[in-house]
Amino acid sequence: MPRRGRRVEVEDDSPPPSKLPHPSKPPLDFTSPQSLFESFIAPMTSEEFFKSYWEKKPLLIQRSDPDIQSYYQSLFPMTDLKLACGKGIRYGRDVNMCKCKNGKKILLPRRGKASYLEILKDFRSSRATIQFHQPQRFNDKLWQIMEKLECFFGTLVGCNVYITPSSSQGLPPHHDDVEVFILQVEGEKHWRLYEPVVQLAREYEVSPADKVTTPTHDILLKEGEMLYFPRGTIHQADTPASSPHSTHVTISTYQNNSWVDYLQDLMPALLQDAAKENVALRKGIPRQQLLCLDPSGASGTLSGLLSDLSKRIEGKCQLRSCEMLRDFMGNRLPPYPDEDSSNQEKNGTNGNPDGPPNLNSTIKLQYKDYAAMTVDYVPEMLKPSEELMIYVFHALKNERKTHMVSDNEESPSVSGIRFPLSYMDALKGLWEDKSVCVKDLPLENDSDKENLAISLWAEGLLESVPAEA
Repeated sequence: MPRRGRRVEVEDDSPPPSKLPHPSKPPLDFTSPQSLFESFIAPMTSEEFFKSYWEKKPLLIQRSDPDIQSYYQSLFPMTDLKLACGKGIRYGRDVNMCKCKNGKKILLPRRGKASYLEILKDFRSSRATIQFHQPQRFNDKLWQIMEKLECFFGTLVGCNVYITPSSSQGLPPHHDDVEVFILQVEGEKHWRLYEPVVQLAREYEVSPADKVTTPTHDILLKEGEMLYFPRGTIHQADTPASSPHSTHVTISTYQNNSWVDYLQDLMPALLQDAAKENVALRKGIPRQQLLCLDPSGASGTLSGLLSDLSKRIEGKCQLRSCEMLRDFMGNRLPPYPDEDSSNQEKNGTNGNPDGPPNLNSTIKLQYKDYAAMTVDYVPEMLKPSEELMIYVFHALKNERKTHMVSDNEESPSVSGIRFPLSYMDALKGLWEDKSVCVKDLPLENDSDKENLAISLWAEGLLESVPAEA
């Protein structure tokens, strides 16, 4: 170890910013979440992708388009790591140095603030892989891609960058609990994929040696190419000796977003509502039921109660997804600012240069992809409330810098407002991309109409529409 105060000279072999190619027009189409995903997996169509590959089998998308290659190279080059280090990144939270040894992941014992020279030294001398967590917090292009993908998938999307030296491997064979998209940024990466032990696994797990035998796919991923594989797919990757190093971006989604998660979210509210109407749900369980070693004696009763719940769902009862929606809206990325929204933010107009709307204003919902409605009871401190309200949650006030990374164990609070159930038709009309004059909103009185419009405007969810001449 060098003595304190001694300067350690480490050669910086990252390319200067001026040498990184930047295409004049991005090869991805950011017009809408759908168009972004279509261009993201091109030339594969989204229809074919979800029919044949999603949650089913791996897909290799090979490209030789120089625009895509240069665009990928700008996603997170070594110079971006250098810039991020200047913003006070820390080991553990932001970056890890790791290597695979004898089938195990070895983390270099680094703590505290991470410096670029220290990272580069471990990268070169220890042959360690740089694992950078959630680079969308620092890289605008990844922010722009991922916030659109969160709109498209309707769930959180995470990201890691892996920079691995030549003839090195950072992680042992393992499977993930997420759907994975690999974007090859620099150099080449040798991937080996194996049959899942657990289809659509719900937990990350390092695979034992006897499960890693003959790969189903043996792929050399090149710059500008993409590899997709479902959660549960066992995989490992190394940088071949022919490549000076490899940089790839891993984009992942659908963690804890399965039917079992959705049912766990829906069932408490569904049972609470059903118990108000079905006396069978309010009857006591048999004496000593909790103490039974074999509780199967209650299976007939449970089957009947679940059958009644099934009929209730088919009867189009109000399903209230509470925690999953709050978690998504409270933790997702805020919108990537376009030129118009940046100007509005600077001018404090909230998309309405004429100030708050009035009865004669024509309004239209904006940022619909970043907002959601649900119905829930009003939380009370002393007793459960019997009053159902409409909640409008949105991500406009979320912080990019904490996306998928937090020093606080508590989840961020979700931004939103609530309205009486009588506002439902008016809100649904706005959600259908309709512009409407405030005085024509389907509400009983003018004060309700203005209250709805001003409340949404104050949250930044409304834009004004010029009146027709």
